[in-house]
Amino acid sequence: MFLRGRPVTMHIPDDQKESFSLDHKVALPDRKLKLQWVYGYRGRDCRSNLYLLPTGEIVYFNASVVVLYNTDEQQQRHYLGHNDDVKCLSVHPDMVTIATGQVAGNTKDGRSLAPHVRVWDSVSLNTLHVLGMGVFDRAVTCVAFSKSNLGEWRRFLVLELAERECSNDSVLGALFHPMDANLIVTCGKSHINFWTMEGSTLTKRQGLFEKHDKPKYILCVAFAENGDTITGDSSGNIYIWAKGIYTV
Repeated sequence: MFLRGRPVTMHIPDDQKESFSLDHKVALPDRKLKLQWVYGYRGRDCRSNLYLLPTGEIVYFNASVVVLYNTDEQQQRHYLGHNDDVKCLSVHPDMVTIATGQVAGNTKDGRSLAPHVRVWDSVSLNTLHVLGMGVFDRAVTCVAFSKSNLGEWRRFLVLELAERECSNDSVLGALFHPMDANLIVTCGKSHINFWTMEGSTLTKRQGLFEKHDKPKYILCVAFAENGDTITGDSSGNIYIWAKGIYTV
């Protein structure tokens, strides 16, 4: 069978091998399937995709489903707005609004679906806005909210502020600096970049490891109260990048 344009091998039950015929047509059943529980978590190739909400729920994703899991009550709710694999997730500072990005997909009849970002309410599970239709090529792998007015959006007006090629290597994270509305930090395979936005122009400053060996992957980024950038890497090191300084 084909699932959204992708071939899926289905093995016939042993007791039906002799009598089964591809030419035999039967009516579709009246009963419908309803998702009750999602097993697993996508952590192999995604980062910064597990958050704790004020409701006590843990939000994460697997395949095309975003899961809101209440560990105390052992119950799940599901956001089902995506039509293919989700690759990134970010929670707004209001701790209610969530943005998730997905890969390019296919419809049931094989037509291509554009990768995009969906902004939605984690309480009602209603979609508030869909961003980037026709803008992205393969997938949205990082998404982040800004605490400043720079990242503020209106439900019926969305503007692209700037566009720039980031890196040939895998990008695992992107964050707005909480104290500098014009500074974005990205990290991933063998790199950390500091981006300054001036109007519609993004200027990149690459972080340099002058006194230390460059790690294979920079996995995560956080910010200190004084504005310093803190990174963790695949070598098990934590480095502090002083604000305005791009070397360690």
